[in-house]
Amino acid sequence: MAMNDDAVLDRATQALRRHTDQGWTLVRENALLKALSAFRPSAPVRGRSATPTGIVEYFVASDVLVTALREAVVTVPGAYPLTITCSTDDHDRLVNVTIEILAAFDEPLLPLASAVRRVATSHLATVLGDLAPEADAVTVDIAIADVADEHL
Repeated sequence: MAMNDDAVLDRATQALRRHTDQGWTLVRENALLKALSAFRPSAPVRGRSATPTGIVEYFVASDVLVTALREAVVTVPGAYPLTITCSTDDHDRLVNVTIEILAAFDEPLLPLASAVRRVATSHLATVLGDLAPEADAVTVDIAIADVADEHL
């Protein structure tokens, strides 16, 4: 039985509609999760600086702050940042930074953690301004997550 072009197109369209509807129910949840995760706004972190015209308050996206901290921590010999998280209070003021690092093998861990904390704390003031929370107002936790044989 020979089919003309319209019959072939009609049959293909019906098959595609059946496949799409059934397929959609199978992939719907994954597609929605991917769509929701594609845009994830970054939490704001409050910064404050003194200018000649007065105090200026502004917000820095926590993703920007994490990137800046990562760039600072990578300068510490013997340490490589794995994950960095920031926590704020109800007024978007930074209260806690947690930095997980990969440490070089045979690197003394306490001095390394102190160096990472010192660099991170000083860099916070650079990003969040001279009137940002003082170093003792923000807890900077350092976790040695792993060690590596190679030089970092």
